[in-house]
Amino acid sequence: MSEEKRKQVAPLVVLAQHGNKGAYRDLYIHYYKSIYFICKTLTGDAQVAMKLTAEIFVKMFESVGKLEDHTVFEQWFYSLAINMCRKGIPTDENICADKEALEKLAKEATEFAKNKDRFGFEHGIMKIIIQMLAGLPTESKIVLFYRCVADVSEEKIAALEKISEETVAEQIKIADILLEKQAEFIRQFGADVSMFLADMENTLSYISSKTFVPDAVHEDVSAQLGVNVNPFASKQEEKKVPEKKQEEKKIPEAKKKPLLTKGDVLLFCVVAVAALLIFSAVKIYFNSKNEEKTTPVITTQQQAKPVLLWNGAAASSFESGAGTKEDPYIISSGGQLAYLANLVNDGNSYYAACHYKLGADILLNETDGFDSWGKTAPGNEWTPIGYSKDDDTYSYFTGTFDGADHTIYGMYISEETDYAGLFGVVRNGLIKNLCLSGAYVDAGSYSGGIAGYFSADATENSGFENCSVSGVIKSSGNNAGGITGYFRADGNGNAPVITDCCVFGSVSAANGYAGGITGVGEAATGNSKIINSFNAASVSAAKNAGGITGNSRCADGNSTIEGCYNAGVVSADENAGGISGYISCVPGSGRVSVQQCFMLDSSCGADVVKSGNNARLVTGEIGKLTADEMKNKDNFTDFNFTDIWDIADEGDYRYPILRSAVTGEYYSFENETL
Repeated sequence: MSEEKRKQVAPLVVLAQHGNKGAYRDLYIHYYKSIYFICKTLTGDAQVAMKLTAEIFVKMFESVGKLEDHTVFEQWFYSLAINMCRKGIPTDENICADKEALEKLAKEATEFAKNKDRFGFEHGIMKIIIQMLAGLPTESKIVLFYRCVADVSEEKIAALEKISEETVAEQIKIADILLEKQAEFIRQFGADVSMFLADMENTLSYISSKTFVPDAVHEDVSAQLGVNVNPFASKQEEKKVPEKKQEEKKIPEAKKKPLLTKGDVLLFCVVAVAALLIFSAVKIYFNSKNEEKTTPVITTQQQAKPVLLWNGAAASSFESGAGTKEDPYIISSGGQLAYLANLVNDGNSYYAACHYKLGADILLNETDGFDSWGKTAPGNEWTPIGYSKDDDTYSYFTGTFDGADHTIYGMYISEETDYAGLFGVVRNGLIKNLCLSGAYVDAGSYSGGIAGYFSADATENSGFENCSVSGVIKSSGNNAGGITGYFRADGNGNAPVITDCCVFGSVSAANGYAGGITGVGEAATGNSKIINSFNAASVSAAKNAGGITGNSRCADGNSTIEGCYNAGVVSADENAGGISGYISCVPGSGRVSVQQCFMLDSSCGADVVKSGNNARLVTGEIGKLTADEMKNKDNFTDFNFTDIWDIADEGDYRYPILRSAVTGEYYSFENETL
């Protein structure tokens, strides 16, 4: 069991050992799909699996009080389940996968793929994997379930099954060989299950989480326990359970212990400390209010912080969901977010292309004093989702990530590697409705808050929508941006967009190309757009620093900055601009356009710096406003203050804000700390 999962389950086990029926119900909800999946796959009979599942849970609840060490609960429970399943397993060990059934399923999955029906294809592959499992020897299936569903090591499997580790390894080898042979058969009909077989651990865990469990199982367990374990019933309905008159099995009351064990006391203390986090106050340090400052003071927009602090470990699954547009994977903890990073960074292209949605705010590190993390690092360092290395190995995030108006607090990255941010490398992906608060990135080239590097060559919607970042973004090389270090458009007519985004804090590049929104906005063969966004972070670089982009350039595509403003101080030894540090064009047919933009007059001496070749540069008038003028919406000509922009009548930040952008807990900075 993973450390995070152990911490989730351990309090329930202790409570169940002491007769808490609510804990019985929660443990049932936590495990019922996995247990039914194992029973059905081992026995091959739905009716037998239903009966066995109910018996297993009743037996577990009757016996859990005898378990001396609650930390080994999961492996004990799965061992109990598998042993009880043995009596229902067919004796014929020569069962093979039904070739005709596999052929039919493979053809159906191929049709789904041709029709670009990812949901249908995914479920078709699930059916294929289950059919393939049916052809494995019983012992091989048992070993797979221990490893993949129960997360038990080979050494512990050997101890539980009372066999040698060599035998365990042999069963794993048999399973791999037979599954691969059957996969080769399936490929003949067009459906490729290779990526699933290469990651069987995640595949089986995922399939078990999607298993449909008949209501009869919930009803049977509820009747025998005298508590409503139905996952679709509210806890208030627990007492409304019809009791069986003849077969009723009562769970023995907790052993009358005069005192809790030392382990129990320690566990309850841990739970109590976690609960106190709910009520912990958010400490935010503000600069003194001064109308003359060019770096504005930002007030707290959202007071509540997430409940649980990430422990630095990855989870073994997402909270829920199927990864489709209609049913995205739900991520509600730092561990689940790290699980996504592991899947993508391991080269799993399937998960890299799925849809994800935050189900809660996430606390990676406490953010008090985060701007001094360069001297004193916090406990947890974040590994970006996606990467690209000098040896030409890479893994990109290509899916959709919806923050659902939630905030990720305390992201900390400090290493000299390139491509750093919440996401390292994104290609054709879409990140939206997300806030990063108290972020600290100190890395190599291509460093950003949301993403280190972004590129797109597809025609679908891609880019960044309704995102905000507050924090410190540093690059020891080139290309640093508050949203993304590099923003590139490829593809004929493709137009990725950064829209409704804002940045607070500081952005810097030791060499060149630092921008409040992006270090570089490039239109190669596609069209890059930055619209309706603003920067309030200070921006600095050795050369090419800008409030919106460090460099805007084009080849055969068009690079556009429109409806944006900058309020952050911009500085560079060479080429500094309030909107763009440098605008350039390489040979091609495209152009760079800067329209309807504004800047705080004291943020930088120049608005944009143009290259010598100006024939393809289209720059409208860029308004330079004083601090007082920035507070009056009438001065922002052509800004839509009905649907897109707003200006507060009170508070510390009185410049235009975006109605749709996610506002989290913003921090102010003294210039000398940047």
